[in-house]
Amino acid sequence: MILFVNPRATRPKNRRFPLSLMAIGAALPEGTSWEIVDGNRPSVDVFGELSARIEAGRGGPDPVRIVAFTVMPGPQLVSAVPLARRLRASYPEVTTVWGGNFASLYPAPVLDSPYVDWAVRGQGEHTFLELLEVLDGKRDAETVAGLAFRRADRSHRIGPERTWAGPAELPAPPYHKIPVDDYLHPTFLGRRSGVYQASIGCPYGCKFCGVISVYGSREKQQPPARTAEHLGYLAREHGMDSVHFYDNNFFVGEDHARELAERLEPLGLRWWCEARVDALLRFSDDTWRLLRRAGLTMVFCGAESGSDEVLRKMNKRITTAQVLEVAAKTREHGIIPEFSFVFGDPDDPEGEIENTLAFVRRLKAVNPAMELISYFYTPTPQRRGTYGGVDALAGTPATLEEWTEPEWVSWMTHEDPHVPWLDRRLKARVEDFELVLKSRFPSVHDGRTRSWGKALGRILAHRRWERGEYSDPRVLRTVRRLAQVAPDDRQAYGHLRAAAGAAT
Repeated sequence: MILFVNPRATRPKNRRFPLSLMAIGAALPEGTSWEIVDGNRPSVDVFGELSARIEAGRGGPDPVRIVAFTVMPGPQLVSAVPLARRLRASYPEVTTVWGGNFASLYPAPVLDSPYVDWAVRGQGEHTFLELLEVLDGKRDAETVAGLAFRRADRSHRIGPERTWAGPAELPAPPYHKIPVDDYLHPTFLGRRSGVYQASIGCPYGCKFCGVISVYGSREKQQPPARTAEHLGYLAREHGMDSVHFYDNNFFVGEDHARELAERLEPLGLRWWCEARVDALLRFSDDTWRLLRRAGLTMVFCGAESGSDEVLRKMNKRITTAQVLEVAAKTREHGIIPEFSFVFGDPDDPEGEIENTLAFVRRLKAVNPAMELISYFYTPTPQRRGTYGGVDALAGTPATLEEWTEPEWVSWMTHEDPHVPWLDRRLKARVEDFELVLKSRFPSVHDGRTRSWGKALGRILAHRRWERGEYSDPRVLRTVRRLAQVAPDDRQAYGHLRAAAGAAT
């Protein structure tokens, strides 16, 4: 028996299909028994469930031999560390494996932890299968690509990068292994929103992106027919009415986008995806109309900066003029654009921030429906140079316990990274601007602020927005605090915020 663990990363109302663990389980050899223990489900005692299953299997024909964790940086790491430590203390005979983005980006502290035996870096399906052969004595661990571990002398072995497979080369998601209905919840898209991933990787090379760090500048997409088949099953059998695509780059070519839209249109789903600005601009108006008819409701684009010079430093390979053009195109076709921005250029943080805030105002003028997603720049290990030329590993923690401290959680979530070029005054400038903007133009995601609070916020923020006055908006902050059903939820999965009235 293999137990896959999804440590808590979010509040239960934000839980989504544990896609990564489902994918690993589906790839296991026929006859292998496995289960998922998801700490994001309500009232789940993860250690209690693991302990019960380990105890039940002792002395039987199918004992628990491996507990495998998927671990993302941030809140999930905070959950995973004490859980893995407790598991080792109670069941030292059980092999512990870590996979996911944290182990891929920061293998050293993982391998230095006495409660982690193996780390799977990058795509895990084939690496995990070969690890099973190692544990069965059929293979030398040194020969396994994508595998990292401690040698007997405590040195680290970081296996070579594995050539990864596209989704179509792997088994279909095993929805029978999870309670599907338990994961379909309201978002602004619909009453029963789910998630799906139709591709892996990204072919670009932005110098701040963790996706590129893990997978390199490559992308593999599956045929649109396969995507439609899986989503059709979820819609037909479970009433899913909307979907957030987790693809890091949903559109590459126009022909693929058109075929996908044609196959999705009969399903009647509303959907959200991420897309490149330049990719969208290559689409004809007919394709835009087809995507809208097929259910595209919101598209997330990495705008990143209001400066073409900074975009070049990031290796973003787009221009501010293209971002403005996409804002106009989405308005024309009735699709809501989400534009993300990375605040805090190491060379000129104040100048870059002021320039980008002014650019956001221009975007709002072009398309008032645009949504702002803001991040403070946190250097991430890169393959070919880091944005700003900074050392992404300098000063980072050496142990997993240090990584779980609040300072480093804020670093990993890009909320409040303690970097020398970005002081509290500049962070407050961005935060105050965002509060004024989202008071004047309430987000479609905001299901946590009562209607009276939104109405009052719009009125109070009107003059500030018109005059460009953002400093110290204490009244707006008080209105937001008093009008909220619950505090702002920083533990939502990306943009999958629960809709108003959703159960907790």
